[in-house]
Amino acid sequence: MDRLLLATDFSTRSDRALRRAALIADKSGAAITLLHVIDDDQPKYLIERHHQAAAMLLEDAVKTIRQFDRVEADMNIMTGDVASSIVQVAEEIDAAMIVVGPYRRKLKNIFIGTTAERTIERSDRPVLMANGMPSGVYERTFLALDLDDASRSAVRAARALGVIEGTVVTAMHAFDAPAAGMMKRAMEVPDAIDHYVAGEEAQARPKVEEFLAELDIRPELLLLRPIEAVPAQSILACAEAENAELVVVGTNRRRGAERLLLRSVATEILRQADCDVLVVPADPRGPSPKQ
Repeated sequence: MDRLLLATDFSTRSDRALRRAALIADKSGAAITLLHVIDDDQPKYLIERHHQAAAMLLEDAVKTIRQFDRVEADMNIMTGDVASSIVQVAEEIDAAMIVVGPYRRKLKNIFIGTTAERTIERSDRPVLMANGMPSGVYERTFLALDLDDASRSAVRAARALGVIEGTVVTAMHAFDAPAAGMMKRAMEVPDAIDHYVAGEEAQARPKVEEFLAELDIRPELLLLRPIEAVPAQSILACAEAENAELVVVGTNRRRGAERLLLRSVATEILRQADCDVLVVPADPRGPSPKQ
């Protein structure tokens, strides 16, 4: 991995992302580009004043990263739309991963989306949203698997980025048990429902194990759960129970009206997670998996 792109607005939320990016860069040997985007919908004199202040703050941050983290860093300031600028700079520097801070949940807009969501929708690179307070490298990671190309890309990217290397890995797959809901509505006895779900799990387990073997991943714990009405909540509940510091999830990028009408599991995880979340689009650009 050669370079990370860290998007910052100089808030305490962005400070978390900066610390996490520095930890990852130190472990992987990557460099960091710090990016600040200035809203261009304001008078020119305010943009210039903002640019001067941002340059001073970025210079201090770059100096600190170089001196104390021993990580190579540089800076960039853009004017325009935040998400579009992040994607543009990521392309220009060929970033292996984009790192952003958590959003202000009280101000989220389900129609416009957060910076992280809009960046993920527009970029074909992995995006890490740093929610947690970083105190060291990741120790426990959680892989949310769908056994599709998106999950395959997510696992490969996480390995290539080095974020799961040396961690305790838990893998979870939500399997389909289509008759369970119907059996509950028909007031079937709990034992009969449990027996049916256990049978579906037994059929799903070899497929999951084969999927993990293909990717050369040997998780400390493999969890299989029936698909529920809100899968993101089930994933995050399991991740919290395992004290995971990072959830890795793949996503299939949507376009146009479909993107607005259908919310992916990855989006809901982003919105609800308290730990860090790495979202990887299917077939992302970036480094090849480590052998």
